[in-house]
Amino acid sequence: MEALFFGSYEHQIDDKGRFRIPAKFKKGLETYPEKTYSFVRGLSGSICLFPDSVLEESLASLAEERVSEASPVSLMVFSSIYPAEEDAQGRVTLPPKLKQIAGIKKDIVTVGRGKRLEIWAAEKYREITENVDYDTELKKLGI
Repeated sequence: MEALFFGSYEHQIDDKGRFRIPAKFKKGLETYPEKTYSFVRGLSGSICLFPDSVLEESLASLAEERVSEASPVSLMVFSSIYPAEEDAQGRVTLPPKLKQIAGIKKDIVTVGRGKRLEIWAAEKYREITENVDYDTELKKLGI
């Protein structure tokens, strides 16, 4: 059964933009059949890391659009997908373009969000989460 990701981990990227996927998340990624995954530009300044099968499923409707119907959104989405390849030490490198868009310098937070991971600049993550009224938001969701 394919894993759902949850939890968060604070860590750092090195000078070359590399980091290790937290062990709990790495173990979850290994439950997906293809064992390959990709970085994609996320919302609000995040970088998403999807198992490739989940990414393909999520983008199926965009992939089917006709040339005459091509939208700027699909252009932006497809041009911001990068394979996440591990080096011999088990590190992945954040694509420089996505790293810049996300404002990542050194400190990052990797967050499990169901079938994807999100990588945030630690400062941006704190800025977003500190301004949320947790109780109110959970009540809106009926939790």
